[in-house]
Amino acid sequence: MKRALIFYNGNLSDFKKAKQYIIPTDFLICADGSAKQLVKLGIKPHIIIGDFDSLPKSDKKHFEKENIPFVTYKTEKDETDSELALQYAIKKGYKKILLFGILGTRIDHILTNIFALEYLLHTNAEVTIIEGKQEIRLIKSSIKLVGKKGDLVSLLPFKGDAKSVTTKNLYYPLKHEDLLFGYSRGISNVFTKDTAEISIQDGSLIVIHTKK
Repeated sequence: MKRALIFYNGNLSDFKKAKQYIIPTDFLICADGSAKQLVKLGIKPHIIIGDFDSLPKSDKKHFEKENIPFVTYKTEKDETDSELALQYAIKKGYKKILLFGILGTRIDHILTNIFALEYLLHTNAEVTIIEGKQEIRLIKSSIKLVGKKGDLVSLLPFKGDAKSVTTKNLYYPLKHEDLLFGYSRGISNVFTKDTAEISIQDGSLIVIHTKK
């Protein structure tokens, strides 16, 4: 399955780790100023989207010389550049999407980027936020995580209680138990094998897998 990798204009905390995710068949999308991160990575994006209020002119000229296409929007718009980049990937039919650079100094943008996972559940796209060693997903049914023994996983109820949660191969097991919204019970569980499984009967869970 071909993937779209979207770079948001936040902090890319681990450039080396981010580069390890990229494979030749990936389609790389930059939201406005995030394109400068790919300059540091030594990688060309396939398209840059936004109102271009945060991309340095020197970087913009660099990409123009490389014939990278731009999709330009007005500054006064209803969506953030990140959301426009995400909508572009969905419209183009990508079913597996990785998001980079969601963290930054704007808490409103950080929360919006995480909350967008709820909307994305209804697009049939498998979306993962990558933040350094962490992979973040939102689930409403089940997931199998592949990692290593000793990896951390945190389960955060989203938009209400998570009902009848069951886990496999985690140090603190759950068997048809509820995780209450706003409480920390699902934080910092540990892989006992190289894979772990989580399922939920009702509600939704943010799953944060921190790799060793």
